[in-house]
Amino acid sequence: MANNLNLGYNSRRIMASIRASGSQSRADLARSLGVNPATVTRLTTTMVGDGLLTEKVDPRRRGLKGYPAKILKIEPTGLYSAGVYLDPDRIRTCVINAAGEIMANDELALPDRSFQSVMSAAAKSVKEQINDLRLDQNRVAGCGVSYPGQYTEDSLRVQRIQQFKDWPNVSIEQDLLKPYFGMPVKHANDAKTACLAELYHGVCTDVEDFCYIWLSYGIGGGAVIGGNLHLGRVKGAGEWGGLFPKSNSRPSGQDLFDTLKKACVPIGKLNDIGLEHLKMPIVHSWRERAAKQIQWLCLVIARTFDPKTIVIGGTLHPQILDGLVEHMVQVSLLGDDYQHSLPNIVRASRDDLPELGAAALPIHDVTNPTAYAGKANKGW
Repeated sequence: MANNLNLGYNSRRIMASIRASGSQSRADLARSLGVNPATVTRLTTTMVGDGLLTEKVDPRRRGLKGYPAKILKIEPTGLYSAGVYLDPDRIRTCVINAAGEIMANDELALPDRSFQSVMSAAAKSVKEQINDLRLDQNRVAGCGVSYPGQYTEDSLRVQRIQQFKDWPNVSIEQDLLKPYFGMPVKHANDAKTACLAELYHGVCTDVEDFCYIWLSYGIGGGAVIGGNLHLGRVKGAGEWGGLFPKSNSRPSGQDLFDTLKKACVPIGKLNDIGLEHLKMPIVHSWRERAAKQIQWLCLVIARTFDPKTIVIGGTLHPQILDGLVEHMVQVSLLGDDYQHSLPNIVRASRDDLPELGAAALPIHDVTNPTAYAGKANKGW
């Protein structure tokens, strides 16, 4: 990785502040971060020189006497990242810039569900995108990979879901992924990367505390606390699906599959669910039951995490997800004993691009102060 991507703790604080609050002057940064203006000037001058930040005249100062103040913003071309999202039906890949703009993306059918075939196809797609864009490899922070599955006691090992049952049960991050992609690789499950997509590029860019309910084949999720993706002891924080006993019906895509199958309406994959299915009485009943279960889950989240915002998203049909949010907006009380106002419950804005969350992993790793592994000089 290039030296200009090895940001120190304080430079990361500057990046995080600009990302959350928008373009700022050096004086604004000094005030908001509570640091010496000379220190901000020294760090931002280096970051501008490295191409990570850019500056322009503050339009609020245009025409005023004195030296025109400059405002700083993140330079989109200063940093790039690749993302790979996998589920049992497809591969989605992309390359994004530092502003979260998708420079290239693709969707591929799974060649088959073997580990080697899937990773080879994903890596080939990513490499072609980077080459076609003629990117400076020194500005590519790495590749993020996400696919469904919960972590085991070993934080680098992910339990295999049923559809990927033949994948090797080894450390996918250190041992198996990097040789395919030829660059630093970061991994998180699909729900955790969905959190990052909303934190960096979605409905929660200015929200430091939120929880995410991710509805796909299963039920996943995550929590962001103080602007940091909270993973917990074994990266299991926010795995809401485990709160629903597997012996009972759950508001998951697999449960909807089973419901349709019992009605002799077999569905091959989530993408096959269309408007004709949503109009069926049995699906209408399923949606009503799912809405009540999600309401209960929101109560549990409110009681335990007490977040400012709860985000609902996933790969279920958009109308199903929209309906869940509409149900929650109309609820006056989460529960009889919950007398507080409801958290802000919103629809995810980037779940239509799940590869975006995967691509946010390397950018998070090199720019977020909470991901800094060195010694933090918080006193500047």
